[in-house]
Amino acid sequence: MAEPTLYDLEQDSRIESLESLITAEYQPPAGAQYSYPVASQGITQDQWQQMNLHTGDGVIISDGSEFPFDLTGHTTDSETNQRNTLILRVSRNTGKNEAALAGFYFRQTEDIELPFPPVTTTTVYHVTVTYDPRKFKTEPLRIEVWAGEPPRAHGQKHLLLKTVQRNPSQLLSQSTIETYRHHVAPTIVATSEDRLPNADDVLYGTLGVTRNRTSSGSAIPGTGQIYESRGIHGWHNLLIGDVVNVTPVHTNTASAIKAQHVIGGMHISGRMNVGSNTLRTGNTIARLPSTHAVSQGTWRDTVYTTQGVRAVSVSGRDISFLLDDLQGWIDVNTFVPASYL
Repeated sequence: MAEPTLYDLEQDSRIESLESLITAEYQPPAGAQYSYPVASQGITQDQWQQMNLHTGDGVIISDGSEFPFDLTGHTTDSETNQRNTLILRVSRNTGKNEAALAGFYFRQTEDIELPFPPVTTTTVYHVTVTYDPRKFKTEPLRIEVWAGEPPRAHGQKHLLLKTVQRNPSQLLSQSTIETYRHHVAPTIVATSEDRLPNADDVLYGTLGVTRNRTSSGSAIPGTGQIYESRGIHGWHNLLIGDVVNVTPVHTNTASAIKAQHVIGGMHISGRMNVGSNTLRTGNTIARLPSTHAVSQGTWRDTVYTTQGVRAVSVSGRDISFLLDDLQGWIDVNTFVPASYL
């Protein structure tokens, strides 16, 4: 073998100076305790994972909720049934799907064709972003399709996107697809609702907390609110709903009764003047909007009227008068528990 040239020796010295930067993995400090990251020192994948666990697990919606991880058939049902596959599509706006799980990040940049073969017994396929610790150093997160419950024996974690239920002798185009796809987003704090940022400027699902109001420099507990960012649909209050009108049944009835969803149920309040109408036992006096219907049983309560205390019932959309005929006014102030809604 020929003796190394001066050029060879120079290159060897350069390589030696870089050896510390190309080791397989940075080794964290020894000892009972240490902190990281530290300036000019690397971090391991395990450290990276721990640093990002606080971000939570879920889909990251950065495009105003334009159908991330949408699972659809092919152009025609015949192609879907012939191939026995569905397409997991990227978001229409951004051309990508994103998620976070177990401290790692996942990105899908193209539509992916996923198999859902025919079955001999009813089978629920689970479409997931799966974390597999056995692939920790190569591909920690990956889209998977599982026939039945996803496995967890080796420490896998799963972000459930969709389920597809196939029955024996059933075409794939006839299968039932359910969406789960929970998303993760941060919490921000503002002094009031009008100080929240534009809902399009934050991640979809961001919670906006408004602080309690103050009086003489002291906070008034219970006066804060929580809002959810719905992208192009703005901020939605999670604690109380919009105030809606309750429609009187009789055309010449004056009504100022309102309804509002609140934590724990629905509040109905206001005054109705039935005018020259005579309310008979069982008469429907007013009707709630369909969004505020009582769907579980019948709620009964008392109201104040021209003739003293009387009873009313709320069932479905109907508020009905119970017992005795009545002319005059009715004051309603009732709270329907959530168990009736």
